[in-house]
Amino acid sequence: MKKMGHGERLLNGEFMKVLSALLFGLVVTSTFGQTSFSGLVQYVQKTYADKFEKYPILIFDMDEVELRYAKANAFGEGKEKEKERAAIVKAYVLEKTGVELQDNEAMTYESYTTVLKSGAYAMPTLDRSGGWGEVNYKMCAVFPASPNSNQRLETERITGLKTPGAYEDITYTGLQEKLTFEEMQQFSLYHELGHCLDQDFMPQNYAAYEVSPHDVHESESYAEVFALMMLEREGFKGTGRTRALLRNMYTQEMGRWFIENPNNGFGNPLYLQGGVIYYLAPTLLAANEFVKRNGDFVKGDVTAILAKAKEIVDEYALDGRSFTAIFRGMQEGTDKMFAEYREWSTRNPSFFTQAYKDMLHFFDYSPYLFTQIVGNEPDNNEGEELAPLNPADYCALEGVSLQNYVELMREELMTSSPSYASAQKRQEELNKIYESYSKCGKGETFKD
Repeated sequence: MKKMGHGERLLNGEFMKVLSALLFGLVVTSTFGQTSFSGLVQYVQKTYADKFEKYPILIFDMDEVELRYAKANAFGEGKEKEKERAAIVKAYVLEKTGVELQDNEAMTYESYTTVLKSGAYAMPTLDRSGGWGEVNYKMCAVFPASPNSNQRLETERITGLKTPGAYEDITYTGLQEKLTFEEMQQFSLYHELGHCLDQDFMPQNYAAYEVSPHDVHESESYAEVFALMMLEREGFKGTGRTRALLRNMYTQEMGRWFIENPNNGFGNPLYLQGGVIYYLAPTLLAANEFVKRNGDFVKGDVTAILAKAKEIVDEYALDGRSFTAIFRGMQEGTDKMFAEYREWSTRNPSFFTQAYKDMLHFFDYSPYLFTQIVGNEPDNNEGEELAPLNPADYCALEGVSLQNYVELMREELMTSSPSYASAQKRQEELNKIYESYSKCGKGETFKD
């Protein structure tokens, strides 16, 4: 039986009391104004991020950050508004971690709370006091994926499923295996936390004069393996296979699309080789097998989980020559590359035999994994229509009541069966809910 995750405990506990109060018109008197997303962020922050001692790690609670923007009337276009938000970010980081950011560092973080906020990121800020020859972190920030989503929308986000021209006839409805929204949300959060905890691959990327696609592949493999083991630790069992199939589908379809549309990436090799970078299926499947056979391991020290993640990446991620061979096979065609690497492995086996074997394996195995998840069903875009968010419903709210309202609207998006258009509309509205609230004429006047 699948154990209850932290978010489920929140929904089944205190949030259900709040939700009942809202539904039945009762007065909520608690000063604890917190969404379940904020609760998840605080849980992971206190349980894991705060216990890391080498440098501070801060998981940005975007509900709290955007509420601060709303209080200060800091939403809007232009450099002055950007500076206002950067100042708020600077104060937020100082309050939470004791780290004082430079203005340019705060401006960098601000962009992840606005123009880039639809994605999930880990962003170290470097400590340059030791000189440019050393790579030390001043801190590392985690920007979680937006909580304004549901199972379908989040699946499409992590796979790029709606990218024009990428997936042809493949649809969300036709996918044979899916993860729940909560599983994907926590996978994303622990993945980014894994980047910040990484003492091997991520620092090497920042130390490099020019990071290579293979370096990023190893870093992404590490974060993904760590995230899988942390989900197992938190009670989400058996997500590894489906996650591997989704990642492999991305490699097959988006990988081809990147190669066919190089101008979109302005020639950046990280863009062009994005499909192979995210060929994370081998490490995920290896990690999945490990946790199945060693279930108690994930309950132990997190340091041991990090070490095991590196061990799995070292053994199962693509090495540099194999990475290049597979990418060239995708770009130039397998017939040409098979002949070329076959000859090279004969002339110089110590350098090219493994790459040749890995290339042969990839072009047999990856298409096989692809068939395990895709189907040919047309998309079902039908469903109930969610009512548009009405400013009259939230402009009068303050503090706790506002957060409760946001939570209720998110819950409706996640648990109902909306039409595709209606779900997209609700997501757009929720993505701007705090900005819309700041235009209610309440700006800096509402209570905490």
